Amino acid sequence: MERANEGAVLNPCPPFYRGEEVSEDTIESKYFVGYEFKKCLLEVQQAVMIYLNS
Repeated sequence: MERANEGAVLNPCPPFYRGEEVSEDTIESKYFVGYEFKKCLLEVQQAVMIYLNS
């Protein structure tokens, strides 16, 4: 990620494991947005389920 373009972010496809697919240093860096994305993804999935059940 140190060589990535300015403004680059890392959003790995879940599931990912700390220290295996993504290094711990990268997870703790400014580039990593995986957890924030997962929060948004959960909300979207819940909305779809509510919509489909109504």
